Amino acid sequence: EIRETIAEEDGEELEEELKRFGLELFDREISTFAPVDDLPAPDGYLMGPGDSVNVYMFGSEEADLALSVTRDGQLLLPRLGPVTVTGLTFSEVKRLIEGKVASQLVGTDVVVSMGKLRAIDIFLAGDVYAPGSYSVSGLSTVLQALYAGGGITEIGSLRDIQVKRRGKLVGRLDAYDVLLRGDTSNDLRLASGDTVFVPTVNRLVTIDGEVKRPAIYEILSSDTLGDLLKMAGGLTASSYRQLASIERRLGGQAKVVRVQVDLTDSEDLKQNLVDGDSM
Repeated sequence: EIRETIAEEDGEELEEELKRFGLELFDREISTFAPVDDLPAPDGYLMGPGDSVNVYMFGSEEADLALSVTRDGQLLLPRLGPVTVTGLTFSEVKRLIEGKVASQLVGTDVVVSMGKLRAIDIFLAGDVYAPGSYSVSGLSTVLQALYAGGGITEIGSLRDIQVKRRGKLVGRLDAYDVLLRGDTSNDLRLASGDTVFVPTVNRLVTIDGEVKRPAIYEILSSDTLGDLLKMAGGLTASSYRQLASIERRLGGQAKVVRVQVDLTDSEDLKQNLVDGDSM
């Protein structure tokens, strides 16, 4: 059973100031994000004006072409005529060109590859260091766009990064998925006109002492004490698991409530945390 006692705020400072977990993701000195202009375009990449396609034909006909998508969304293929590609994926365009060559240029083989990618204009808003409009590669993702804008500020949320497209929310990214689990599945590829919005952080809790990664963590309303311990890398071998305490300020009072918890008790680990908790 959780026991509550009233404790005077001791006012003691931590020997080493704890940092907020995750903000180092955007540290320019250590970031591993690199320009994506020279990466191969995935088959699902949507073509648009400004993209270019390399077409190499050999056999009865020989040609080495670098063709750009026009403003009308077309590729102008010599002897084959215009091909409308806007809205098609690269794999669809590749099959379309291969089909045209096979049907109209008998005895000719073709190799189709992606050339230079178009730039897209996106907007960064909210609690980022340098909000505004950016021109980025057509392969840029949410995290790469945030890196271009200097990253998220001390009061910005890492766990509710939003992507808005034509006024509608089309995706959310929890950067902790990337930092703690290496899961980039929600790091969406951006489209021209997208807005990446970083709201203000809602809940922060502090965990220090006998844990492997002491820091200040952003929590969601669904996160429990057990979830926080996982974020912190778990307890050290020398920790005393049966007796730990959470300091919790109630309603802006001068005193804090100290909640005693047993970290070996599954019920205690299921309890939710609130903004400002310190452990």
